[in-house]
Amino acid sequence: MRTIKAAVAESTAVAQFTEQPVSVGARHQSLQAAVTRSLRDAIVTGRLQPGERLRESQLAQMFQVSRNPVREALLALQAEGLVATSPRKGARVRLISEEEVAELIELRIELERLNARKTAQHGDDKLRQALTSLVDEGNEAARGSNREHLRELNDRFHSLVEAAAHNRYLSDYVRSLREKTLWLFASARDDRAIETWNEHAAIAQAIIHGDAELAALLSARHVKDTGDWVQAQLSEAERKRAGSHGSTPPRREQRVHRRTAP
Repeated sequence: MRTIKAAVAESTAVAQFTEQPVSVGARHQSLQAAVTRSLRDAIVTGRLQPGERLRESQLAQMFQVSRNPVREALLALQAEGLVATSPRKGARVRLISEEEVAELIELRIELERLNARKTAQHGDDKLRQALTSLVDEGNEAARGSNREHLRELNDRFHSLVEAAAHNRYLSDYVRSLREKTLWLFASARDDRAIETWNEHAAIAQAIIHGDAELAALLSARHVKDTGDWVQAQLSEAERKRAGSHGSTPPRREQRVHRRTAP
């Protein structure tokens, strides 16, 4: 419970709903939405780890609500693919297989490759100025090893590039997939903040100079390198989990997708 409490420290947001004079139905919906939002954020940012148990009674006590809003929040997160439930084990943060990880990374490679290419092809002066300013700010933060600021700048880079591809459907798919895989790449956002920035800065420079194929190549390579790092971290965590249970599962060959820009 201590780990979960730390992971969802922002759960104080729930308390504000209990103090407002709203109808019973609206109050219940607000509580359920607040619990869902807090748990979702803790999962996607990696503060709640895959396999971690989510006990209704503990969550209800922590949020100072009945079990109903907690139960409904867990069902909502199960529908989103973030939580898994079973009759005997209850609810847990969903574990993801190596195959699923590889498939998500493969899809991000292709979507972000296309998005970077189209952004470079359609970039205007406003975008180039914004990216130039961002690169200058990011390089300064990287020289000072300011990881917290770099995480913010890396997010801003994604937002700029996603919005500039001149294809609303592509932008929506890229944004949606990135949001859904935040939990998967959470550790990389922190531990690879400087490396990620350097890779983003190179992509930005390619876009600024209108080099669509280089932007596509660097974007695909960036996602693949980050994905390889994430897969290695997940494999190490699985080995440690297996070791803590006194057994080591047979090593499985991991699918590696090596792509180059067309």
